[in-house]
Amino acid sequence: MDMPLVLQPIAILLIAAALTPLISILGEKIKFNKLKDLFAILAFTSAFYALILLYFRIEDYGVQSFILDNYLPIKGGVEIYADSLSLFLSFIFCGIGLLASIYSVKYMEIDTGLDRYYTLLLILVAGMIGVAFSGDFFNLYVFWEMMCIASYTLVSFRKYRWEPVEAGFKYLVMSTLGSLIALYGISLLYGLTGTVNFKGMREALISTAGSQIPLYIILSAIIVGFGVTASIVPFHTWLPDAHPAAPSSISAMLSGVVIKTGVYAIARSLFTLFNPVNFDYGLALMIFGVLTITVANFMALMQRDIKRLLAYSSIVNIGYIISGIGIGSYILFKYYSIYPSTSLSAAVFAIMGALFHLFNHAVGKGMLFLCSGCFTHEAATRDILSLEGIGRKMPWTGGAFSIGLLTLAGVPPLSGFWSKLFIILAAFSFPQNSFMKAIGVIIVLNSIFAAAYYLWLLQRIMIKTPKIKASEASIFMVAPIIVLAIICVIIGLMPNLIINLAEKAAKAMLGGW
Repeated sequence: MDMPLVLQPIAILLIAAALTPLISILGEKIKFNKLKDLFAILAFTSAFYALILLYFRIEDYGVQSFILDNYLPIKGGVEIYADSLSLFLSFIFCGIGLLASIYSVKYMEIDTGLDRYYTLLLILVAGMIGVAFSGDFFNLYVFWEMMCIASYTLVSFRKYRWEPVEAGFKYLVMSTLGSLIALYGISLLYGLTGTVNFKGMREALISTAGSQIPLYIILSAIIVGFGVTASIVPFHTWLPDAHPAAPSSISAMLSGVVIKTGVYAIARSLFTLFNPVNFDYGLALMIFGVLTITVANFMALMQRDIKRLLAYSSIVNIGYIISGIGIGSYILFKYYSIYPSTSLSAAVFAIMGALFHLFNHAVGKGMLFLCSGCFTHEAATRDILSLEGIGRKMPWTGGAFSIGLLTLAGVPPLSGFWSKLFIILAAFSFPQNSFMKAIGVIIVLNSIFAAAYYLWLLQRIMIKTPKIKASEASIFMVAPIIVLAIICVIIGLMPNLIINLAEKAAKAMLGGW
């Protein structure tokens, strides 16, 4: 029996994870230790190819799903479900995972236990795609925990040092508390509706529209619970410790994609179950968004550790994404009853901007962490003052690092400029609304503030006189960085390549209402 296409990306990664220890043993037998590295790269490539096939299937036949209802006593069954939003996120997850695995071939060769490393990396990406493909809370939570357990372990992978162990434990404690809060909200939803299936829940919740106070408690539990992994301020304190302590390939995964899974879980749960026209969660998301941007910006300014600065910068960009999603939902709540067509267009525009920025940050920050890994690999330090001028010694890495910083600073015509512009324009789309204008002004001021420290870091790394000896990193480490830099430039010059996908994903997020 052929496996449904919608299951294949997850199945490929999980089967590869199970086989990796055996492949490692085979590699030792034939004296080819890189066999497990190549096997992981092949697995990610195969999963990415399956996602491409799934994309064309969805384009031709619409959303794809696979329901397991014959073997479970849960009303509505559990469902693997893929639409344009699921696919948009999954391409990012799998693409960054593929590049991180290529980077790891050389970067991780000083470590032992790489069969476990690649197994965990494959499980991590399978868990993230599983979250994006979940059509119910049962699947979502199982895949969520799979992702979390893999990421805790990868943060602590270099367990012979105290810093990763401490950071991994802190991450585990905070993320577990967040997961339990989210689970509490899910259990209340199950008690109200009698199902874990998103469609079944949505239909059941429509009949309970009169009792909104318990539903706002559930909304709060979902935002706070998943918001810990998304690193929304004030639930962010695990991130600045975990990302620097992890190997740089894993830092790229954590900052590039894992925290986006938290954003996805919030957005998918809220927009699918709670009609934004009737529930005012956009206000809370906007406040969380600008609070996250502002606090993290000031914290970033005080860092001397290059990876900690980049980690705080990731929190800043999560703030932009949450703000964009919040603006979209707020517009629908305030104006849909007055201007249905205009408000829907403005909401799609805001959410499209947020998803576009999610893509840009995944690519840009993934690249910056991989670049910082090259710097620290050569210089054996994360101190910015000690790394001054190292970009001049490592021109390929330094050039890509500059492109990444300029992208996140929002310098035109690079891709980060367009996504920030869309979010800001959406905030000013209803000029009569003073609150939205205030949110827009705060985002603009923070963007200028962030650009200042990105440029400060750029001149430290690229213009200052080099203090240490260094040479360009291995081709296995530089090649993924160059690919990401090229993507930043191409998307900046031709943003429609991603805008079209992000717009379809935004409409899928709002679909069903």
